[in-house]
Amino acid sequence: MSMQRSLARPSFSAAILGIGLIGLISCLAHAADQGNPLESRGFEKFGSKWVLKEELALKRDIDTLEEIVKRTTPLRRQVELAVADNAQRWQRQQVASKLIDQIAVAMKRNAVGTDEEKKVQQQIDLLKRELRDGVAPDRFGGQPHMRAMLESLTLMHQQASVLAIRIEAQNGQIHARYHELPESAHMWIAEQPRENLGPLFRAEQVEQVVRKARASMNLDEIPLFLQGQQKRIGIVLGDQYPTVVTVSPKTNELILTSNMAYSVGLRSLGEVESITLPGGQKASARSGKLTQLRIGTISMQDVSVMILEPSDEHLGGYLGLRMLQAWNPQFAESGVGLSLDPTTQVSTASR
Repeated sequence: MSMQRSLARPSFSAAILGIGLIGLISCLAHAADQGNPLESRGFEKFGSKWVLKEELALKRDIDTLEEIVKRTTPLRRQVELAVADNAQRWQRQQVASKLIDQIAVAMKRNAVGTDEEKKVQQQIDLLKRELRDGVAPDRFGGQPHMRAMLESLTLMHQQASVLAIRIEAQNGQIHARYHELPESAHMWIAEQPRENLGPLFRAEQVEQVVRKARASMNLDEIPLFLQGQQKRIGIVLGDQYPTVVTVSPKTNELILTSNMAYSVGLRSLGEVESITLPGGQKASARSGKLTQLRIGTISMQDVSVMILEPSDEHLGGYLGLRMLQAWNPQFAESGVGLSLDPTTQVSTASR
């Protein structure tokens, strides 16, 4: 019996010791967790710095924006060179055509009523056909090579606009989070010889990146291309949904397709009604309200819209140019752009 008691005591002691060790390890782990006040607030290690996870997303967006600016610069230069070359060709063509007409008048005067008159006219027509190496500026944006470049430029403008908006929002939110850090977090960092606290970017540094990108891309010079006879430009619905619509110079309403409306989350719509599109087609649509519309750096709030029924999806969206009259919209002489005056950055649709 005494032998059994002596054997039981070490087992009991070992069990107590094991429980104590487990508790100690648990306490140490808990203390370690409590020791770093940053992890619980969404911070993680990036190199030697503790930064917010959102800052890594911000860095990716900034890198993407800067890459878009780099790709846009040579493309815009290509467009400018093509426009300038076509303008020279078109001007020479008009001068030569006028000269041919003057020669033709003189030649016809001497050949009228003879068999030579018909031959003279054929020679004149041949000369004019050979001169057709330039395109009228108002049709240049519809040429296949130009339309391809302008469509790419439109997409880059839209991507840059969306990124700039998102970067500005992220920047404000991130620095607000830093201002909310308790003193204990700063004290903990001060006690760690090899640890540093972010931010990854200073607020003014991010603002400068966005300003530079907008200036470099000249976002208020909206690329414009032709699809048939329709003038097409890129817009952004809300803050993140880019789309392309037809410009209607003489109307003052925004018309969206059902897919455009669905992508931006427009759900509360009015009753179906019949409308006439700028091209004269009849269509069925419902009224709605878009919280925000962006064109270049221009922002419009609470915009009334008409949403086409799915059966009329193929008719596409329209932007009435008179909606933008507060920003003095002007078609470029080149025929491949729409300029806006961004003096007023935010407006209501009723302005």
